[in-house]
Amino acid sequence: MPAMSEIGRGHHTKPFRASRTSLAARVLGAVAMLVALAASAHLAGFSEPAGWRGPRPVDRSVPTIPILMYHHIGDWGEPHPSWVDWVVRPKDFAAQLDWLLASGYRTVTFAEVLWAQEHGGTLPAKPIILSFDDGWGEHAHWLATELAPRGLRGVLFVFTGAVAPNRNNGGYISWEELLALQADGHEIESHTVSHARLPKLRDEALAQEMSGSRDRIREMLGREAAVLAYPYGDLDPRVAAAAARAGYRLAVRADADPALGGAARLSLPRLRMCYGEGTEVLEARLREGYAEHSRY
Repeated sequence: MPAMSEIGRGHHTKPFRASRTSLAARVLGAVAMLVALAASAHLAGFSEPAGWRGPRPVDRSVPTIPILMYHHIGDWGEPHPSWVDWVVRPKDFAAQLDWLLASGYRTVTFAEVLWAQEHGGTLPAKPIILSFDDGWGEHAHWLATELAPRGLRGVLFVFTGAVAPNRNNGGYISWEELLALQADGHEIESHTVSHARLPKLRDEALAQEMSGSRDRIREMLGREAAVLAYPYGDLDPRVAAAAARAGYRLAVRADADPALGGAARLSLPRLRMCYGEGTEVLEARLREGYAEHSRY
C-alpha cells in the first residue's frame, strides 16, 4: 500500500516514470503472489494436477468436495450380498488411485478444508477426500503400500472403543499405528466410541458416544477430532444437534442419496465403492453422484 501511495503522488510530476513504475509494481506483485501461492501449496503437500488452472476456493458454508468411502480392501473371492457393498478388491483399489491421479485429483484432509474455509484459503483444482471407516488393522497396510507411494493421504474414521493400545495384528488398528499414520500426514477422525446406532440412544448415552470419542483421540493422538462419521450412516435432527454440541464441525453420512437431503455441514454425502467396481464406476460416481441409499 505505501508503494501505491508513492506512485499516486508521483503521477502528477512524472507521468511517464509513474506509469512505468506502476507497471513494474504490478508485475512484481503478480510474481510475488505466484511465488507465495506455490510455496503455500508446497508446504501443504499439494501438487498441481494435470490441466491445472489455479487453486480452487472453498465454499465458506458447506464444502462441496467429493468424499470416497472405503471399508475393507481385499480379495474375498466370489461376491456375497452380505459384504459386497463394503469390500473393494486390491487391484480395483490400486486402479482407482491411479485413475484419480491421472485425472488430476489430489487428496486433501478435512483439516485443510476447514482451514481454507475459515481463512479464505484455497485447495487444489480437483480436491478429493479418501475416507476409511471403522479403523480396521488392514488400513495401516493399504495406506502405507498404496497411498503413500502415490503421494496420497487418507482420513481414518475410528470408533475408539475398538482401538488397541499397541500393534497386535488383530482385527482393529492400534493407537501406535494411528500415531505413525498421523505423522505421515493422514488424518484420524471420530466414528464414535462403540459404533452404536445413534438415533436409538438416549440423550446421555448419545452425548457420551460423541464426546467420549473426541476425548480419547485428544488423549492418545494430541489433536482435536473435528469430523464425525455416523455409524451405519444413521442420523436424524437430534443426532446432528448432539454432534454440534459435542464440538464436531463437520459430519459425514454413508450415502449420497439426494432424497435424504443435500449436503449440509453435519450431513455431508459420501460415495461408496464396492466389490468388483472398476474405474469406470468411479468416474461415473464422481460425475453423476450416487443416488442409492446406504445399505447398512
